[in-house]
Amino acid sequence: LLARIVKNVKVLSPEFVSPAAAEEAGGRDTMNARSVGFTLSRFMRLVSSPKHPVMLFLDDLQWADDTALDVIHTFLSDTMGSCMFFVGTYRDNEVHADHAVFDLMKKLESSHVPTNKVSLTGLDRDDLNTM
Repeated sequence: LLARIVKNVKVLSPEFVSPAAAEEAGGRDTMNARSVGFTLSRFMRLVSSPKHPVMLFLDDLQWADDTALDVIHTFLSDTMGSCMFFVGTYRDNEVHADHAVFDLMKKLESSHVPTNKVSLTGLDRDDLNTM
């Protein structure tokens, strides 16, 4: 997918195949989650710097599956020099205590990735009128 968006990104990782080659292979995705995470880590190292960090915002993580959250963990725990600010959101009324998003937060903390959790509540009628 990334190779389709950024044509020269194939230089970063030999696992990428061209869209034509993917179609010839029956349209199957030839990269696994580990390859995607590794490639995104390498990409972030190339496009980010302390002077020009990258901010990545992903909304509605309550709908992300385990594989997607593993990919997020892989590139957020990269220690090789990417400069990224990540914001992930989820609706706390749509997740249970055993949801995979909480496992992601625990994994990030155990990987020594600095994390902050900010809980926001809805606006009441008075707040809306003030706005």
